[in-house]
Amino acid sequence: MKQIVALFASVLLGIIVHAQFIYNDFDGTQNVGFSGWPNTPTIVANPDVSGINTSANVAEFIRSTEQWAHVFAELDGKIDFTTGNIFKLKVHSPIACQVLFKLEDKTNAGTFTEVMGNVTTPGQWELLTYNFSGAASGIYDKIVIFFDFATLVDNTFYFDDVEGPEYGGGTGVQVTLPVTFDDPQVNYALIDFGGNFSVIEVDPTNASNMVAKTLKTTGAETWAGTTIGGTTGFPDPIPFAPGSTFMKVKIWSPTAGTPIRLKVEDSNDPTISVETETLTTIASEWETLVFDFSNEAPGTATINFSYDYNKASIFFNFGTTGADETYYWDDVDFGNITSVSPGRLQQLTFLQNPVGDILSINNVPGIDLVFVYTMTGQAVRLEKTGPACFDASKLGKGVYTVLAVDMKGNELVGKIWKK
Repeated sequence: MKQIVALFASVLLGIIVHAQFIYNDFDGTQNVGFSGWPNTPTIVANPDVSGINTSANVAEFIRSTEQWAHVFAELDGKIDFTTGNIFKLKVHSPIACQVLFKLEDKTNAGTFTEVMGNVTTPGQWELLTYNFSGAASGIYDKIVIFFDFATLVDNTFYFDDVEGPEYGGGTGVQVTLPVTFDDPQVNYALIDFGGNFSVIEVDPTNASNMVAKTLKTTGAETWAGTTIGGTTGFPDPIPFAPGSTFMKVKIWSPTAGTPIRLKVEDSNDPTISVETETLTTIASEWETLVFDFSNEAPGTATINFSYDYNKASIFFNFGTTGADETYYWDDVDFGNITSVSPGRLQQLTFLQNPVGDILSINNVPGIDLVFVYTMTGQAVRLEKTGPACFDASKLGKGVYTVLAVDMKGNELVGKIWKK
């Protein structure tokens, strides 16, 4: 069960009062992200800091005249009505209107319950309360909100502080590495924040493969991202150790040279984290990116091997505001040389061996990433200098194991002697 913000229960006149779980306050507590159709809500400065809402940021939704225009949030678990039955949100509307609050089963939209609310004081913040007394627990895992449900006028609405009952960790097996998105029994529990919107769907390049698709919506924050495994992450820490600090993700990006950031953290202490970043090298094709957590992103913490890192988040086009870009990703894994079986060590050959200042790989197209490992397991990434050529000038004399990754994600291994 998810950690409840300010969870408490008190008894007053014999009635148990449940605290509200904060789904999103748009000021930092964002347990779920909201998307929308046909327009996506964006986080903006509060246009009316007064009355019941003096927070800095709120969500803005430009409602079109489409009949079913709405905002929505998909949860990584089922709503538990034993922890309460009231949903609340603050609304700033230009008109008096109806606001419908609907709960759905995201795998079956025909299973739903809904309650209507009314804005009676336009032009100021108003708290709407929705009572779902009698709703069954363990059924609903999607929130859908329709602003101005009846008249379908094109208007701009603001909403904030979405609160409600707690929701659980979902059904299915807790996700572990490697993350492939292929097992329907696994609860991958993707949580978007900052304006991302992610779903698991069929790989557009391979109908037999399932992948995650992430839309970095127009106006999404520069730090918009997606977390794997919900708030609990993986059941076991990622096995980082000196010389074994690499994770791999298969990425399909619409552009080359796009910064992709990967962050790992302690699910129980978000102040314990490490972030690293790499660039895509091709556009509109799959490639495997390798993330080295011994090379932390500027301004972020260095890796500490005494800490447990058991949660991962990915950020597409980090540092740039969203512009409705679509990314696909798959096969998130921890990778180091010890995972390569001895039978594969002769698959990679070189034009010269022993090698001098340039390591040239023989007859393997599409190699962009090369790492060399010392006999003690320390890893160094080699920079590319030309087709299948890499700078080995800084390597000392000795024997090294070479790990190369091609654009299809295949790992190839061989040994070299640096003279």
